[in-house]
Amino acid sequence: MKKMTVLTLALVSSTSFAYAASNESVIGQIGAENGAVVGQVGGNNKQGTLQAGYKNYAVTSQAAAGSRTNESAVGQIGARNTAQVGQTGGNNRQGTLQAGARNYAATSQTGVSTSGRMNNSGTAQFGYRNASVVGQTGGKNDQNTLQIGARNNSLTGQNTNSRSGTNGSATLQVGSDNNATTAQTSTGAAGTGLFGNEGKGGANNATTAQFGRGNTALTGQASAGTGSSAFILPGSNGVDNNAATLQAGRNNYASTSQTGARPVPAGTTLSNDSFVGQFGANNAALVGQTNGLNAQATIQAGRGNSSITSQANTNAPLSANQNAAATFQVGARNSATTSQVANPLAFGVNGSLVAQIGANNAAVVGQTGLQGMIGANLQQTVQVGASNYASTSQTGSFGVSNSSLTAQFGYKNAAVVSQK
Repeated sequence: MKKMTVLTLALVSSTSFAYAASNESVIGQIGAENGAVVGQVGGNNKQGTLQAGYKNYAVTSQAAAGSRTNESAVGQIGARNTAQVGQTGGNNRQGTLQAGARNYAATSQTGVSTSGRMNNSGTAQFGYRNASVVGQTGGKNDQNTLQIGARNNSLTGQNTNSRSGTNGSATLQVGSDNNATTAQTSTGAAGTGLFGNEGKGGANNATTAQFGRGNTALTGQASAGTGSSAFILPGSNGVDNNAATLQAGRNNYASTSQTGARPVPAGTTLSNDSFVGQFGANNAALVGQTNGLNAQATIQAGRGNSSITSQANTNAPLSANQNAAATFQVGARNSATTSQVANPLAFGVNGSLVAQIGANNAAVVGQTGLQGMIGANLQQTVQVGASNYASTSQTGSFGVSNSSLTAQFGYKNAAVVSQK
């Protein structure tokens, strides 16, 4: 038997019409044994739930909106889908749409009453046993999750405070058994001591797209500003972090970690930027970047390739050194490791390019720009064939520029270069 229930509930304070704030709820259900529970406290809460099918279940709880609003919309079509929503503090908005069977979505948002500090969340899932969990606090957070297929899992956590920048996250997964985790924090801090200057948080942006089966993407980004202890000292602003991950195939793994803060003039923006693209099976990429002016791109196609990229810049205010790394691997079981460090008062660039095509190639690169360096460490490694090995280590000092080019074509070649 099909049942339809439509319930509209309006609670209006009887104290004074001038200060009235209403809660609004609309529930529509078509099918059998669907369940919806709504609890709204304090006014300025709005929610709508529509369910069609069999044994779908939705829970919505909203409170403490104050002069702002909490808004929620849930739509579920199919069988045994579950949606849970909890919003408090105002300036929260969320939408959840699920179609299929046994999908699960949970959204928790804690807002603030400050104008312009919204938490926005959008989740859509189509298929079977997909799961999405979202938690956002502090405002200036935006996330969107779309999952199509079976047994895909997405976890998004974003946090800000009153001196923060923004957090933005987008996750797309198509296929089965894919997993995506995104954690982003942007915070600032007041100055300490005698008229210390504040430090503001930067902007974090993460995009993850996975197609296939059993792929895993982890993204962690933190931009935490710190205040100074005296008015003559600038605060350290958090750097902007931008990460994009694209994986297509089976059992690929990507991990990206970016963080940092630097005392830079007002209006100056420094960033960590990362792109990872993997196509095939059982490829792995690890990326770690600190303190801005770091850029890296990793592209791997084939099977069993691995890449590790680590780049660190100083947090000194005068450092303008740029770390840039590109890794390109095609084939099977290739391995590349790149580590670049730029130290204080550097004005040059560390640049690395590694391209490997074939099987069992290995490249290890380490470059360091020492204090007072005005120049560059530049290296290029190109290997085509089987079992090639290349190791490059460069350390630059004042006024010295190291450059290295290694190209190997064939079978079981080995090259080691060290420059200081």
